Amino acid sequence: MSYIEYKGFSQIMKRYQLSDKEKLEKVLLETGISRSELARRLEVDYKTVYRWLDKEVKPHPAQAQDIDQLFKEYVDLREIVLQLQNKLKSPMHILKGNQVIREKFLLEMTYHSNAIEGSRMTVKETQRAFDGKQVRGKEMFEVLEVINHKNALQFLLENIRSGFKIDSNYIFQLHRTVMYNFNNKLPGKYRTGHVNLLNTEKALPSAQEVPLRMGKLIKNINNYGKDAISKIARDHYEFEAIHPFFDGNGRVGRLIMITQLLIKGFAPAIVQVEDRYKYYMALSKADFGNFENMVQVVCDSIVKGYRLLTGSIK
Repeated sequence: MSYIEYKGFSQIMKRYQLSDKEKLEKVLLETGISRSELARRLEVDYKTVYRWLDKEVKPHPAQAQDIDQLFKEYVDLREIVLQLQNKLKSPMHILKGNQVIREKFLLEMTYHSNAIEGSRMTVKETQRAFDGKQVRGKEMFEVLEVINHKNALQFLLENIRSGFKIDSNYIFQLHRTVMYNFNNKLPGKYRTGHVNLLNTEKALPSAQEVPLRMGKLIKNINNYGKDAISKIARDHYEFEAIHPFFDGNGRVGRLIMITQLLIKGFAPAIVQVEDRYKYYMALSKADFGNFENMVQVVCDSIVKGYRLLTGSIK
C-alpha cells in the first residue's frame, strides 16, 4: 500500500471511530427520532442526553457501549466497509504474502473463534500452543482445538484464490480439520442425529433434512449478487440455522464466511469474543427474518479485520 493509499484508508478508519457525541448525532440524523426518544432507547433521562450532546459531557463506559450498539443498529456500516475495500486492495494476497500479518491473523482468529465456543484458552496460551509449548492447567483437548483451528485457517489460505468456488468437499475438509482427533463428532460428515442448541428458539432441521438443506445452500453459496456483504451474512446465518455437524458448526461457519469475504476482496470478519452476545442476538433476530443486525455484526467484524491487516487491531 502506498503512502497516499494508507492515508486514505486511515481517514476512513478515523471516520468509523467516531466519538460518542458524533455517534448520537449520526443516529438522530439517520433515524429522525427526537432527543426524548433517543433518551428512552438508551434508558436515560432527557437531561443526560442534553449534557452528552450540548455540554461535552462524556458518557460512562457502560453507557458508551449502549450508544455504540445503538449506532451500529441504526447506521448502515456497509458504506464504510465498501470504502475500505476500495482503499485496501486484495486482503487475500496480504494474508498470503505477509508472514507477520498472517501470524497475527491466525492467532486472533483462532483465539476469538474458539473463545466464542467456550474455550478457556487465553491469547498467550493460544500462542504457546501454536509454538508447541506446554500449556499449564489446560486439558489436551483444549490445546488440540487450538492446533486444529490454526490448521484449518492455513488450509483455507493455501487453497483459496481469485474465483475460488466453495463446494461440499471444501466444507467437509474444514470440518475434518477443525474436529481432527474428535472422532465421536464425526469429522467431515454431517450429523446423524439431533443436537441441542441453546442460543436459538428455532427448531433445527432433522438429520435427514441436513443433506438437502446443505445442498440448497451450497448450490447458491457462490452467487453473491449486487450486495455481497448481505448475501454472505445471510449465508452465515443459514449455515448456523442448519447446524449440519454434531460440533464445530460455529467455527466452520466463520471459516466459510472468511472464505467468501476474501474471495470477494474484503478483509476477514474477526468476530471477537467480546461481541459474542451481539453475535448471538443477531442470529436470533435472523430466526424471525430480521437480518439487519446480522449484516451490521458482519460489517463491524470486517472493520476489525481491516484493522488487523494494517496492524492496528487492539
